[in-house]
Amino acid sequence: MAALTALFLWNVDLGKVGSALGQARPLWLALAVIVALASYWFRAVRWQLILRPVGKVRHSSALLATAVGYAAMTLLPARMGDLVRPVVLARREHLPMSAALASILTERVFDLFSVVFFFLIFIVWPPAMPALDRQARSHLEILRLSGYAAGAVLVVGVVLVLGLLRYQERFVELATRPVARLRPRWRPPLQRFLGHFLDGLRVLQRPWDLAVTAGASLLLWYGIAWQVRFTLMAFDLHLGLRVSYFLLTMAVLGLAIPTPGGVGGFHKATQVGLTAFFAVGLNRATAVAIAYHAICFLPITIIGLLCLPLVDLRLREVGELSTSGPPATHTREAAEP
Repeated sequence: MAALTALFLWNVDLGKVGSALGQARPLWLALAVIVALASYWFRAVRWQLILRPVGKVRHSSALLATAVGYAAMTLLPARMGDLVRPVVLARREHLPMSAALASILTERVFDLFSVVFFFLIFIVWPPAMPALDRQARSHLEILRLSGYAAGAVLVVGVVLVLGLLRYQERFVELATRPVARLRPRWRPPLQRFLGHFLDGLRVLQRPWDLAVTAGASLLLWYGIAWQVRFTLMAFDLHLGLRVSYFLLTMAVLGLAIPTPGGVGGFHKATQVGLTAFFAVGLNRATAVAIAYHAICFLPITIIGLLCLPLVDLRLREVGELSTSGPPATHTREAAEP
């Protein structure tokens, strides 16, 4: 994180960055914050849709788990918020922990699908980019091919998951057979875990639920694209919505580096997207990246920290969740023989 932040601030005039931040238009920033908070509310709705094959989940629980999870993602490394969210939800709704974990994987599939979809719109129907030099064009071509490859991998992955769901019992039986030879008493719990885990992916097998959830994902990310556009407009950058699709993709690539809250990677990817492809000055691009990251993470982190007492979860516990799950008494699995 320190190295990426240093790279992000390399050759930057901090005085001019501060001036650009001070001159940003508050109305557009406020609109971006509202859209950001609405996107987290909508994430909770989509999570409920994903979990419908597992059981009915209260919106309040999904929203609370989302807020606490994203606060943990901001404060802790290795995207631990993606572990905290299902733990909190499993505790409150008495869901199988494995199914709750699998729902996060399903959510990420829908996120990837949506980001690739909007990036391909940018590629197929690109905005004017007259300032592109030869190196930038080469990088854009690499990104274009990567977008097509990611889409193909995503389709193949979904097909494989559908195959696993179609032959779930056979897959679970084969996957647990080696364990039965080593430790027979481990096999039943492992079978239950795998069964519940695949149940968390089952929305992919139900055409209506799949269509509704995919539509909700596209709507979610379309709203996030407007959040990016509002942020750009706050700095008098009227680049159009398709540019926001591209910057979304760059930000997601930056978030793939598992620093707390994507700090460093998120900033540098956004900065490069603006400077290398749209000829935005380095200092103004730096200010945009700082504001964009703050809008994405700061409000939800404050809300999540305020919600920690409601879930009976302390920050020390959050740090320990990478090696220990929720108490067995808080899951349906504990009630099974």
